[in-house]
Parts: sequence; C-alpha cells; structure tokens
Amino acid sequence: MKTISATGAIFYSINTNRVLMQLRSTECSFPLTWSLWGGKRENDERPVQTLMREIQEEIGFVPELIKVYPLHQYQSRDGGFIYDSFCCVVQEEFIPNINHESAGYCWINLGHWPKPLHQGAKSLLLSKSFRNKLDAMIKHIRTKDYDSESNTISYYTARSAAV
Repeated sequence: MKTISATGAIFYSINTNRVLMQLRSTECSFPLTWSLWGGKRENDERPVQTLMREIQEEIGFVPELIKVYPLHQYQSRDGGFIYDSFCCVVQEEFIPNINHESAGYCWINLGHWPKPLHQGAKSLLLSKSFRNKLDAMIKHIRTKDYDSESNTISYYTARSAAV
C-alpha cells in the first residue's frame, strides 16, 4: 500500500494574536469547510518543503516567516495517510492572493474557530494537546525567548524559502 503524505499550517500573527485559516473551494474534497493551508507531498519532498511549495501555490507568495513550529503528526491506523501540521509565525496579518483551491480566508481569534471545520482540522484544533502546544508556542514568542537555534524546525524568510 502506498502512503499518502500531506502537510498543512495555520499562520499566527504576533501583532494581532490571531490565526489565518482557509475556506476550501468547491473544487476540493471536503468543499466549503475551514482548514489549514497545505496539500499533498510530491516525490521525495520533506514536510517543510511541501509546506513552502503549498504556501506559494495557495497564498500566492511566502510571507516573511519568523518561525515554523511543528504542531502535530497524524497517521491513520492503517498507515496509509500521514499529515504533518505546523504553525507559521508572522509579525503582521497579510492578505493572501488565493488560488482556485480556496473559496476564502479569515484571520480569527484563537479558539473561535469558523464553522464548518474540515474533519481533520476539527480533530486537531479542538484537541487539548493542540491547544497546550499552541499556548506554549505563543508564550515562547511573547516572552521573546527564542532564536534561530531553538528547537523549532527552522527560520524561513520569503527570500530564502525554496519553492
């Protein structure tokens, strides 16, 4: 059995303490549900490579990212599907230049998730472990107790992200 791998992310704005979510278009599976930005892995991509490519495709550009934090890895019971989720930290909110995969977007207050949520996003966003990780990440950011050597995946900017 071939494993399908995908990657997705929410964006967190330091200035507003809000996150960016995507409304899936009618052309996608689970149409008109709110979800993370992302998609399927291609060839031998690593999760972060997939994420950067998908951000470029779905948002139209890679915003200046302060940090990319891993949040969760989901694996189906049969091992046929793996989904890596991340939180991309930006200083300011931005306006995505959405493509055909999106019907819309919104910057929302944490915990006030739009409805209906995609089933995978719902499982992640409403879980206690996700909220604990998100709260710890925000505390880490707010105390400015981080640098490029901390235990996050990496530091990316729009100029250095390979897509």
